[in-house]
Amino acid sequence: MRWWIEYEKGQAIRYLSHLDMVRLWERLFRRSDLPLQLTQGFNPHLKISLGTVLPVGLWGRREYLDVKLGGEFEPDELCLRLMAVAPPGIEIRRVRRLARELPSLMAVINASAYRIKYPPHMETAARDAAQKMEGASEIRVIRPKDRKEVNIKPGILRINCIPSPDEFMLEFTVLSAGRDAVRFSELLLALDEMGLPREKIDDYWREGNYVRINDQLIDPMELD
Repeated sequence: MRWWIEYEKGQAIRYLSHLDMVRLWERLFRRSDLPLQLTQGFNPHLKISLGTVLPVGLWGRREYLDVKLGGEFEPDELCLRLMAVAPPGIEIRRVRRLARELPSLMAVINASAYRIKYPPHMETAARDAAQKMEGASEIRVIRPKDRKEVNIKPGILRINCIPSPDEFMLEFTVLSAGRDAVRFSELLLALDEMGLPREKIDDYWREGNYVRINDQLIDPMELD
């Protein structure tokens, strides 16, 4: 049986790499004593696939996992068995048993939302930066690794300002797949250029991942 699992990768494990996370989940399933399915071939391994790659240093509220298990379970039972052995930093949010074959999560998730938290006194500067980015025809940044200049504006779907008494957040919803995909590091570069240096940031994380179809953002767990 194939399952999709929505989980939080918390701040305590934000510096684990993608490969580290795959290994963490493999250990978690073994400890839960769930009947795992293995691939065929000379070097069989567990049928586990993370739905997206989360850059090292980011934590994520709604990340996804694709796994194949033997046997029959109710969603509540699977969730409880995983939470019983989950390490600090992992919180199981929802599980979904797939009644029919669907593409892989990595193939369908194509948009992400990132939140960047600033101290309250940065609110005016952050709002000004958001307004400038929304009104700009182009937002060009230079990637440090390959020194390539890219325009990230086509890949920014929306920018939201989220105030509260003790913090101020900017939320960027961006394309995460395809030609116009925007990397989180590119958002930080653009904000640097807008007068919001990253050393002023209190925290940042990925708030969610989505399936974008005809300009609509769909929760992967609700995908038909």
